[in-house]
Amino acid sequence: MGLLNGFRPARFVATVLACFAFSLLYNALVHLIILDEANAAIAPLRRPDFSSYLGLSIAATFLVCALFVFIYLCLVEKKSFRTGLLFGFCTGLLLAVVVDINAYVLYPLPFSLVWKWAVFGVGEFSLMGLLAAWILPRHSGGR
Repeated sequence: MGLLNGFRPARFVATVLACFAFSLLYNALVHLIILDEANAAIAPLRRPDFSSYLGLSIAATFLVCALFVFIYLCLVEKKSFRTGLLFGFCTGLLLAVVVDINAYVLYPLPFSLVWKWAVFGVGEFSLMGLLAAWILPRHSGGR
């Protein structure tokens, strides 16, 4: 489908790296600045050795970005800003339900914080979809 039609490995790698860099910067802005106080309120729920898992967190972020771009390449036939935004929005919404809502169910988290995580997560993936649409080759249909 989308992957076989016009696949360019260099663009794939560039898109993954761009999404990865964007994701790191976006999450730093959201969690360390915008939601700093709200996240501090749940600090007692975190692992005491949380910082020792930073490498795993970064690797997971890279893997999510690579999978996001790969699935976009495979499933989106007409790559455009509109389809990139829609793909990113739907992916973000799916992850918000699976990750954020389940975290709220399993752990004593304030719903207001979980809601903010979900909204910022959907925003992150929507923007990553636009980024992927901008970098990857477009097929018929334009932007």
